[in-house]
Parts: sequence; C-alpha cells; structure tokens
Amino acid sequence: MVFFMVFQLQYEAIHSYTPVHYIVGDEDGWDLPITGASWSNGKKFYAGDVLEFKYERGTDVSVVDQEAFDNCAVNDKSIEYNDGDTNLTLAFGANYFICSRPLICQAGLKLAINATAPPPSV
Repeated sequence: MVFFMVFQLQYEAIHSYTPVHYIVGDEDGWDLPITGASWSNGKKFYAGDVLEFKYERGTDVSVVDQEAFDNCAVNDKSIEYNDGDTNLTLAFGANYFICSRPLICQAGLKLAINATAPPPSV
C-alpha cells in the first residue's frame, strides 16, 4: 500500500504540468505585419500548450505538414480553420501553421513550433 501511494505521488508530480494558453501575435493577433518567427522568439512551448489564433475575415489558419509549410501551400493533409478565433493544442514535436492564402503566407504569416515534453513538476 505504501509503495502505491509513493508511486501515485511521483506520477502526479511528474504529470501535473498546467498547459499555457498563448494568443498568437499577442494584441495584434494572427495578422501581418507580425510574423510567426518574430512572435515565437524566446518562448518555450510544451506539448499540451494551447495557441489561440485571432484573425479577421479574409485570413485563416491552417495546420499543415512541413512540406506545405515550406511551400506556403495547403495539401490533402492540411486542416483549415476560418472562424476568426481558433484554439489549437500543440502536439509533441513539430507543429506547423500557415495562412492558406499563398501571398500572405509568403509575406511571413506562418509559424513553426517545436513542442517539447512538459517539464516535471517540483
């Protein structure tokens, strides 16, 4: 019984990370002139964190793979959102987001995030 209680406490300590909620672009939202690279610079992202994309009509956010990210073009693996306020949970590893409008994406409205495992709690 004591072993189980110690194991339970260790498990809860390791798995008690509270995800962070980020608004992409802060007060400017998901829109030019901000670029994903400038906004994410200096931030540490973990799997389970939530990115909130706020954007105006005529813009969208698409979850894409690296090929679509590099080419600023959605493909059959892409998932497009256009509701103006989209919350997406980061998966462990590489996460790619673009505006599906090629010229806007090429102008810099795209974001690549590498989400690491959540830190253990102390």
